[in-house]
Amino acid sequence: MTASRHILIYGPPAAGKLTVARCLADGYGLKVLDNTLTIEVALRLFELGTSPFSELVERLRHELLGAAMGAGLDVVSTFVYAHPSDRAYIGRLTGTAERAGGTVTFVQLRPPQAVLEERVVQPSRADGAKFHDVVRLRRALADYDLSTPINPDDLSIDNSDLAPEQVAATIAAHAGLEAPVR
Repeated sequence: MTASRHILIYGPPAAGKLTVARCLADGYGLKVLDNTLTIEVALRLFELGTSPFSELVERLRHELLGAAMGAGLDVVSTFVYAHPSDRAYIGRLTGTAERAGGTVTFVQLRPPQAVLEERVVQPSRADGAKFHDVVRLRRALADYDLSTPINPDDLSIDNSDLAPEQVAATIAAHAGLEAPVR
């Protein structure tokens, strides 16, 4: 039996992370761990940005990832990585996967700011905890380093002019995934 795989797709808000993750799931049999949902659950109890909120979000993500890895599932999740402040979190997340016998592949989506600004206002982003306005996006891009990769050798893709299915195929090839027989 091969080790479970966790593909972590990261990049700024509106980079297309969840859309690509869903294409990977549909085309290659992975399960999607939608990190936005953990935020929405925590918001039912705690205010955004508070310590109890952040602690609950992290606990939920670790529990879900550990359960998936322990069950032998291949998963894909998304994350807005801010360098260097999220470094410790990424280390803990990687540790969760590895303790459960899994591996982690990091993939950065990096469309330019103009593309992010076009995408962030799309109607599909209006629901839930996602950024959906240009002002908030610009503030995040100014306040945080959202472009530095987690690791220097991570697969990095400018998906400005690529269909999500093309990006998913590139990631699958990089990670050694095969489309399931249907």
